[in-house]
Formats: sequence, structure tokens, C-alpha cells
Amino acid sequence: MAYSNLICNYKTRLMPIIGYPMDHSNAAQVYNKLFEIYNINKIMFPIEIKPENLGDFVAAAKTLHIDAYTLTMPLKSEIIPYLDEVDPCSRVFKSVNIVKTVDGKTVGAGMDGKGCIGALINAGAKLEGCTAVLLGAGSISGAIIYELIQHKVGKVMLLNRTLAHAQEVAKIMEDNWGLHVDAYESTPENLDACCSQADVFIQCSPLGMYGFHKDHEYLGFLEKMPRSCIVLDCPVNPEYTTLLLKAKECGLTIVPGMYMMLSQMTEIYDFCFGLRPGDAEKEEARKVLVAYLDSLKK
Repeated sequence: MAYSNLICNYKTRLMPIIGYPMDHSNAAQVYNKLFEIYNINKIMFPIEIKPENLGDFVAAAKTLHIDAYTLTMPLKSEIIPYLDEVDPCSRVFKSVNIVKTVDGKTVGAGMDGKGCIGALINAGAKLEGCTAVLLGAGSISGAIIYELIQHKVGKVMLLNRTLAHAQEVAKIMEDNWGLHVDAYESTPENLDACCSQADVFIQCSPLGMYGFHKDHEYLGFLEKMPRSCIVLDCPVNPEYTTLLLKAKECGLTIVPGMYMMLSQMTEIYDFCFGLRPGDAEKEEARKVLVAYLDSLKK
């Protein structure tokens, strides 16, 4: 890909995405396309940083005048002690995926929740008063639940293979914000019962993600959902997961994780650059990402 925005002078800035490992990373394709569209003199590329080397990276970023960078697992929690400021939700759930420098201070934020909400709203979800069901109690589930509750959902149910993890997220919500979340073990019976009430269903686990080598053992709960339910699956690759394909067969409205990532980009670009990419620009970036993912299959 050629980047017409790059002048390659002393003003050109690197904006890395860091994590470990990084062979699954594909976000740089989207960032770089939007940099080109908006003539931002930056370039993003993935860098593998092990947790024990994160302090070295933070020091190097200051030396190299890197004023913004993004993070993926397992560094989204590890970065927090190195930052000057972190928004309350990201600190509580230990999930930061964007860092910028403001007046010499490093400021971290998590955009997973906002990205999820944006994708749901774009798909037509009416969140106020609705029943939201989430599968998977990893780091992003808490941030998503936090944003759902800010949008006045009526009820939140969280299911996870290990019940204690779901209960932990529910307790954090209760202890920090006085917000109630129903927690369940993700048995077929519980999935069926919860999903029969769902207006919105969000799959937050890595199940079905390319490279994870594990998929859902049971998808019958999709058949129990009201036909008006909107189903979002967080993994970006593949674009259409097994869960989404099954949901589509059931006549449900589906939202691929790619659209959550693009909505998240809107929040990150606003956070870093004070601009919000429009639908046409995000569609251009999506096409670039799809073409890139397709090239990996050849």
C-alpha cells in the first residue's frame, strides 16, 4: 500500500500498535488508510513487545517523540502503571488500548466499550430499556457493560464458562458504580434461557477467532432469540464467524467485529486527533482491511 500522506520528514510520526504476539494483528491496515484519507503524517505498524520489556518501550517512545500508540493483549493492563492518567472504567477493568501524550503527560483510555456501542447503534439497536446478553467475561466485557448501562439498558446478563469470572465482573460493576449485572455459567440451558429474552447479544470471547483454534461447542441458543435481536461478534478475523453465519441463518441482524473495530477507530481518532471519520471514509478503510484479510488466505 502506498501512503500519499507520508512526507517522510522530521514531522513524520510513528504510531505503533504493540502487543505479544502480533501475528494476528490487522488494525494497522485501517489506521493507515484513515491517515491517508485525512492527510495525517503518521504511519502505524505492529511491534511485538513482551510484558517484561514494556518499560523499555515506554522510555523509547518518549525518546522517539512517539505521541500516540495503541495496545492489544497482553499489554492493555500492563501499561496502566506507566501512565499519568487513565479514565476510571479502563483503570477498573485494566483495559487500555490507546495512549496519547498531552502537555508531556501520558493519558490512556479504553475504547472497546464505545466501539461496541457505536456498532450496535449503527446497526439499528435501540438500547434504552433493552435486555443485553453477553457471552464471555474477559477484559472487554466490563467496558462494554459499563457503556451499555450508560445508554440506559434495562437488564444485563453475563454468561461465562467459568462462573466465578462472570461474578467478578458483576461485583466490580456493583462495587464501583452500584450497577447490577446478572451472572451465569454459560451452559446450554442458561444460554437458551437468557437468549430467549435478548434484544442485543454480544459475543465477547475469542471463540471463533482466526488463530484461536477453538470454536463454539453449542450455538442452539441463537434459535431461541427473538427475530428482532441484534447479534454482535467481537472477533475481527474472520469477518463472518461461525456464530454470525448461524445467526444469519436464523434470520437475525448480525454485526461483524470489523464494524466494532471501525466504530472504535472513530473514538480513537476523536481522542487523538479531534476528528470523527465518516461512514464513507470508514467504508474505504473496511475494504482495505477485507482485501488484506483475503490476501492472507492465498
